[in-house]
Amino acid sequence: MAKLKKSKVRASTLLEVIVAMVIILVVFVMATGIFTNVIGSAPSVRQLQVRSIGSAIIQESLYERNWNDETIQVDSIVFQKTVVLYQDSPNLLQINIVAMERGKELGKLSHLVKKGRSDAP
Repeated sequence: MAKLKKSKVRASTLLEVIVAMVIILVVFVMATGIFTNVIGSAPSVRQLQVRSIGSAIIQESLYERNWNDETIQVDSIVFQKTVVLYQDSPNLLQINIVAMERGKELGKLSHLVKKGRSDAP
């Protein structure tokens, strides 16, 4: 008969396992925080839609030389267009667009127009 050799098996202690788990947990929490910040800082689809429609309203006003204040509703978003003199300068106009949905402001856009050009009154 062969004799079995007695040897010690090296294993991790409970303390080493707990320390490793805590390190993994800390790294996971930090990664989750970074991921949440990246996702939260990206512009939403709604904000991109508001910016696109607001730019189209400004471009249409320039093309049609429409310098009147207007309220335009697209789906559930209300766009308020105002045209004012820029810093009391008689040669500059400022077109402002404010987008609102259910009383909450979604975004603002502004555009300056110089009078006397083909795109100004």
